[in-house]
Amino acid sequence: MNNFIIESLLLGLSTGTYCTMYCAPVLIPFLFGHENPAFKKNTTLLSVFLAGRFLMYLVLGAALGCAGLLASNFFDPVLARYLSYAAYIFCGTVLLISSLGPRFPWKKNITEDSEKLQNTKSCKTKNCMVKILTAIQKDWFTALMSGFATGLHICPPLWAAIARSIFGGYGIPGLFYLMFFYAGTLPFFIPLLFVPFISRALSILKRIAQITQLLLAVYFIVFAGIMQIFF
Repeated sequence: MNNFIIESLLLGLSTGTYCTMYCAPVLIPFLFGHENPAFKKNTTLLSVFLAGRFLMYLVLGAALGCAGLLASNFFDPVLARYLSYAAYIFCGTVLLISSLGPRFPWKKNITEDSEKLQNTKSCKTKNCMVKILTAIQKDWFTALMSGFATGLHICPPLWAAIARSIFGGYGIPGLFYLMFFYAGTLPFFIPLLFVPFISRALSILKRIAQITQLLLAVYFIVFAGIMQIFF
């Protein structure tokens, strides 16, 4: 059991920089750009993002195992690329909605119905018309969905961990192998806990991060997603 824990932790620690390479472009602009950059909220959003990423790992492991795609020693690179394209489009859409907000492009003149909607707790903006977009724009939802999206990137370390957890002779405890592997990657995200202290000291970073988040959303959807699929 000790070897089991050590092996999975070392795999996570040795490949954690690979994981942060996929997550940092999404997390850094998001954490710097959201409202109320308090330490508690920043920690909560980071935790929600990481939880979403881990849940996607579990879903991928179960889905690949059930589909029989773990029966060989390698993962189909074509399928891996298309999963990444889908992840970019999904993540870009989430970031786009978070950047633009529920008012755009669903604006209209104030009417009696929109005035009633304005007074509800679920919609506080003057021209907000779509309730679901108000919920989607919430920071915790963006963090969770972004975590799901980045978890779709099946990098070599993740593939090794999933395959090892299923075919390493551990049976049901293979789930814990994946958990310890994931725990080994977490120390590389610790610096992001200090984002509030930096953003409060340099307030201009918030505006830069918001613009960067919007540009990243367009890049993910168009250049890293759609164009890679069709061109």
